[in-house]
Amino acid sequence: MLWNDVLSNKDKLQEVLGTKGKILYLSKRRNYNEISLFVHVADTNILGDFIAGHLANLEGVTGIWLINMLNPVFYPLPKEAGQRSDSGVPTQSGRSEVESRRISGMKRYTVTLKVYSPKLSEIYKALANLPPSEDVSIGYLAYTCHLFGDCIQISLQAPDDISIRKYVDEVIGKIPGVLRTTTCEIEKTHPFVSYEEWQKYISRNAVMVDWDEQHMVAQFSAVSEPIGHN
Repeated sequence: MLWNDVLSNKDKLQEVLGTKGKILYLSKRRNYNEISLFVHVADTNILGDFIAGHLANLEGVTGIWLINMLNPVFYPLPKEAGQRSDSGVPTQSGRSEVESRRISGMKRYTVTLKVYSPKLSEIYKALANLPPSEDVSIGYLAYTCHLFGDCIQISLQAPDDISIRKYVDEVIGKIPGVLRTTTCEIEKTHPFVSYEEWQKYISRNAVMVDWDEQHMVAQFSAVSEPIGHN
């Protein structure tokens, strides 16, 4: 299985990137026979050898699709997000058991947007400043331009499909200039960096991160073993 092959080769893949990049996490969309490997690099020129000389040689790879995340915005997520726990005790963050259970039961989704091109920047700013929701939290936002017309991708967490559909239809879909939305559930995620290191980076840069490539690589260069989070 390709998923397991990437996990078993994670150290080798990271060695190839060296100090010029970091593999961040692996994810899989539900009902899709594919996986996504998120990688940050300070020098995009190293991607050619990384893809052709290493990723392409993994068993089960039949094709590779490269998507750039441009002007990404990352948002802090609770540590319990995506994790299921039946310990019955309050979290270290001081949240109640009920609140912790609600957070741990959240499912992850990606939403891609086809938009009216002249309003692209305006829509992006609107998404970056969406009002808070009791049921839905934002993971990241980025320009992707990965399909003709599909220019933006946003990662969301919600308790169920009904909540995410309502939020996408009534909030995102109502932004002037949004022509179409496509929602996919993320079936599973495996991080290659610790939750603490990731949160430390985005907390230093507030909610909207200034994408400093050298600083980004430096933040992850000393990371050893990851702990579970989505």
